[in-house]
Amino acid sequence: MWPFKAQPGISEVREDLSTVQRQLKALKLDMDDLWDRFSRLSGKLAKRAAREDTAAEAGPTGESAEPSTDLPLSPTFSRLTPRQKAIQVQIMQRRLGNGGR
Repeated sequence: MWPFKAQPGISEVREDLSTVQRQLKALKLDMDDLWDRFSRLSGKLAKRAAREDTAAEAGPTGESAEPSTDLPLSPTFSRLTPRQKAIQVQIMQRRLGNGGR
């Protein structure tokens, strides 16, 4: 007939505390794993960007023999060697001559 619920026992409080501590430890481990994945991925992206920048800087020195054309080029075209670029331009010109794209 008492209107208030009974106070939880100390054992129940300790159980709840240990449950919360386990959950917090699991969250910390998940965050550490997420941070490691993020740092590895950002490092890979930075290395890739640096490689593409050095390839783009080195590219214009060997492009003098490349035939000039007004064909649309894919973003990966800048990664090709001058010889590969010339071949790709020839392929694209043939495709346009045949009515293809």
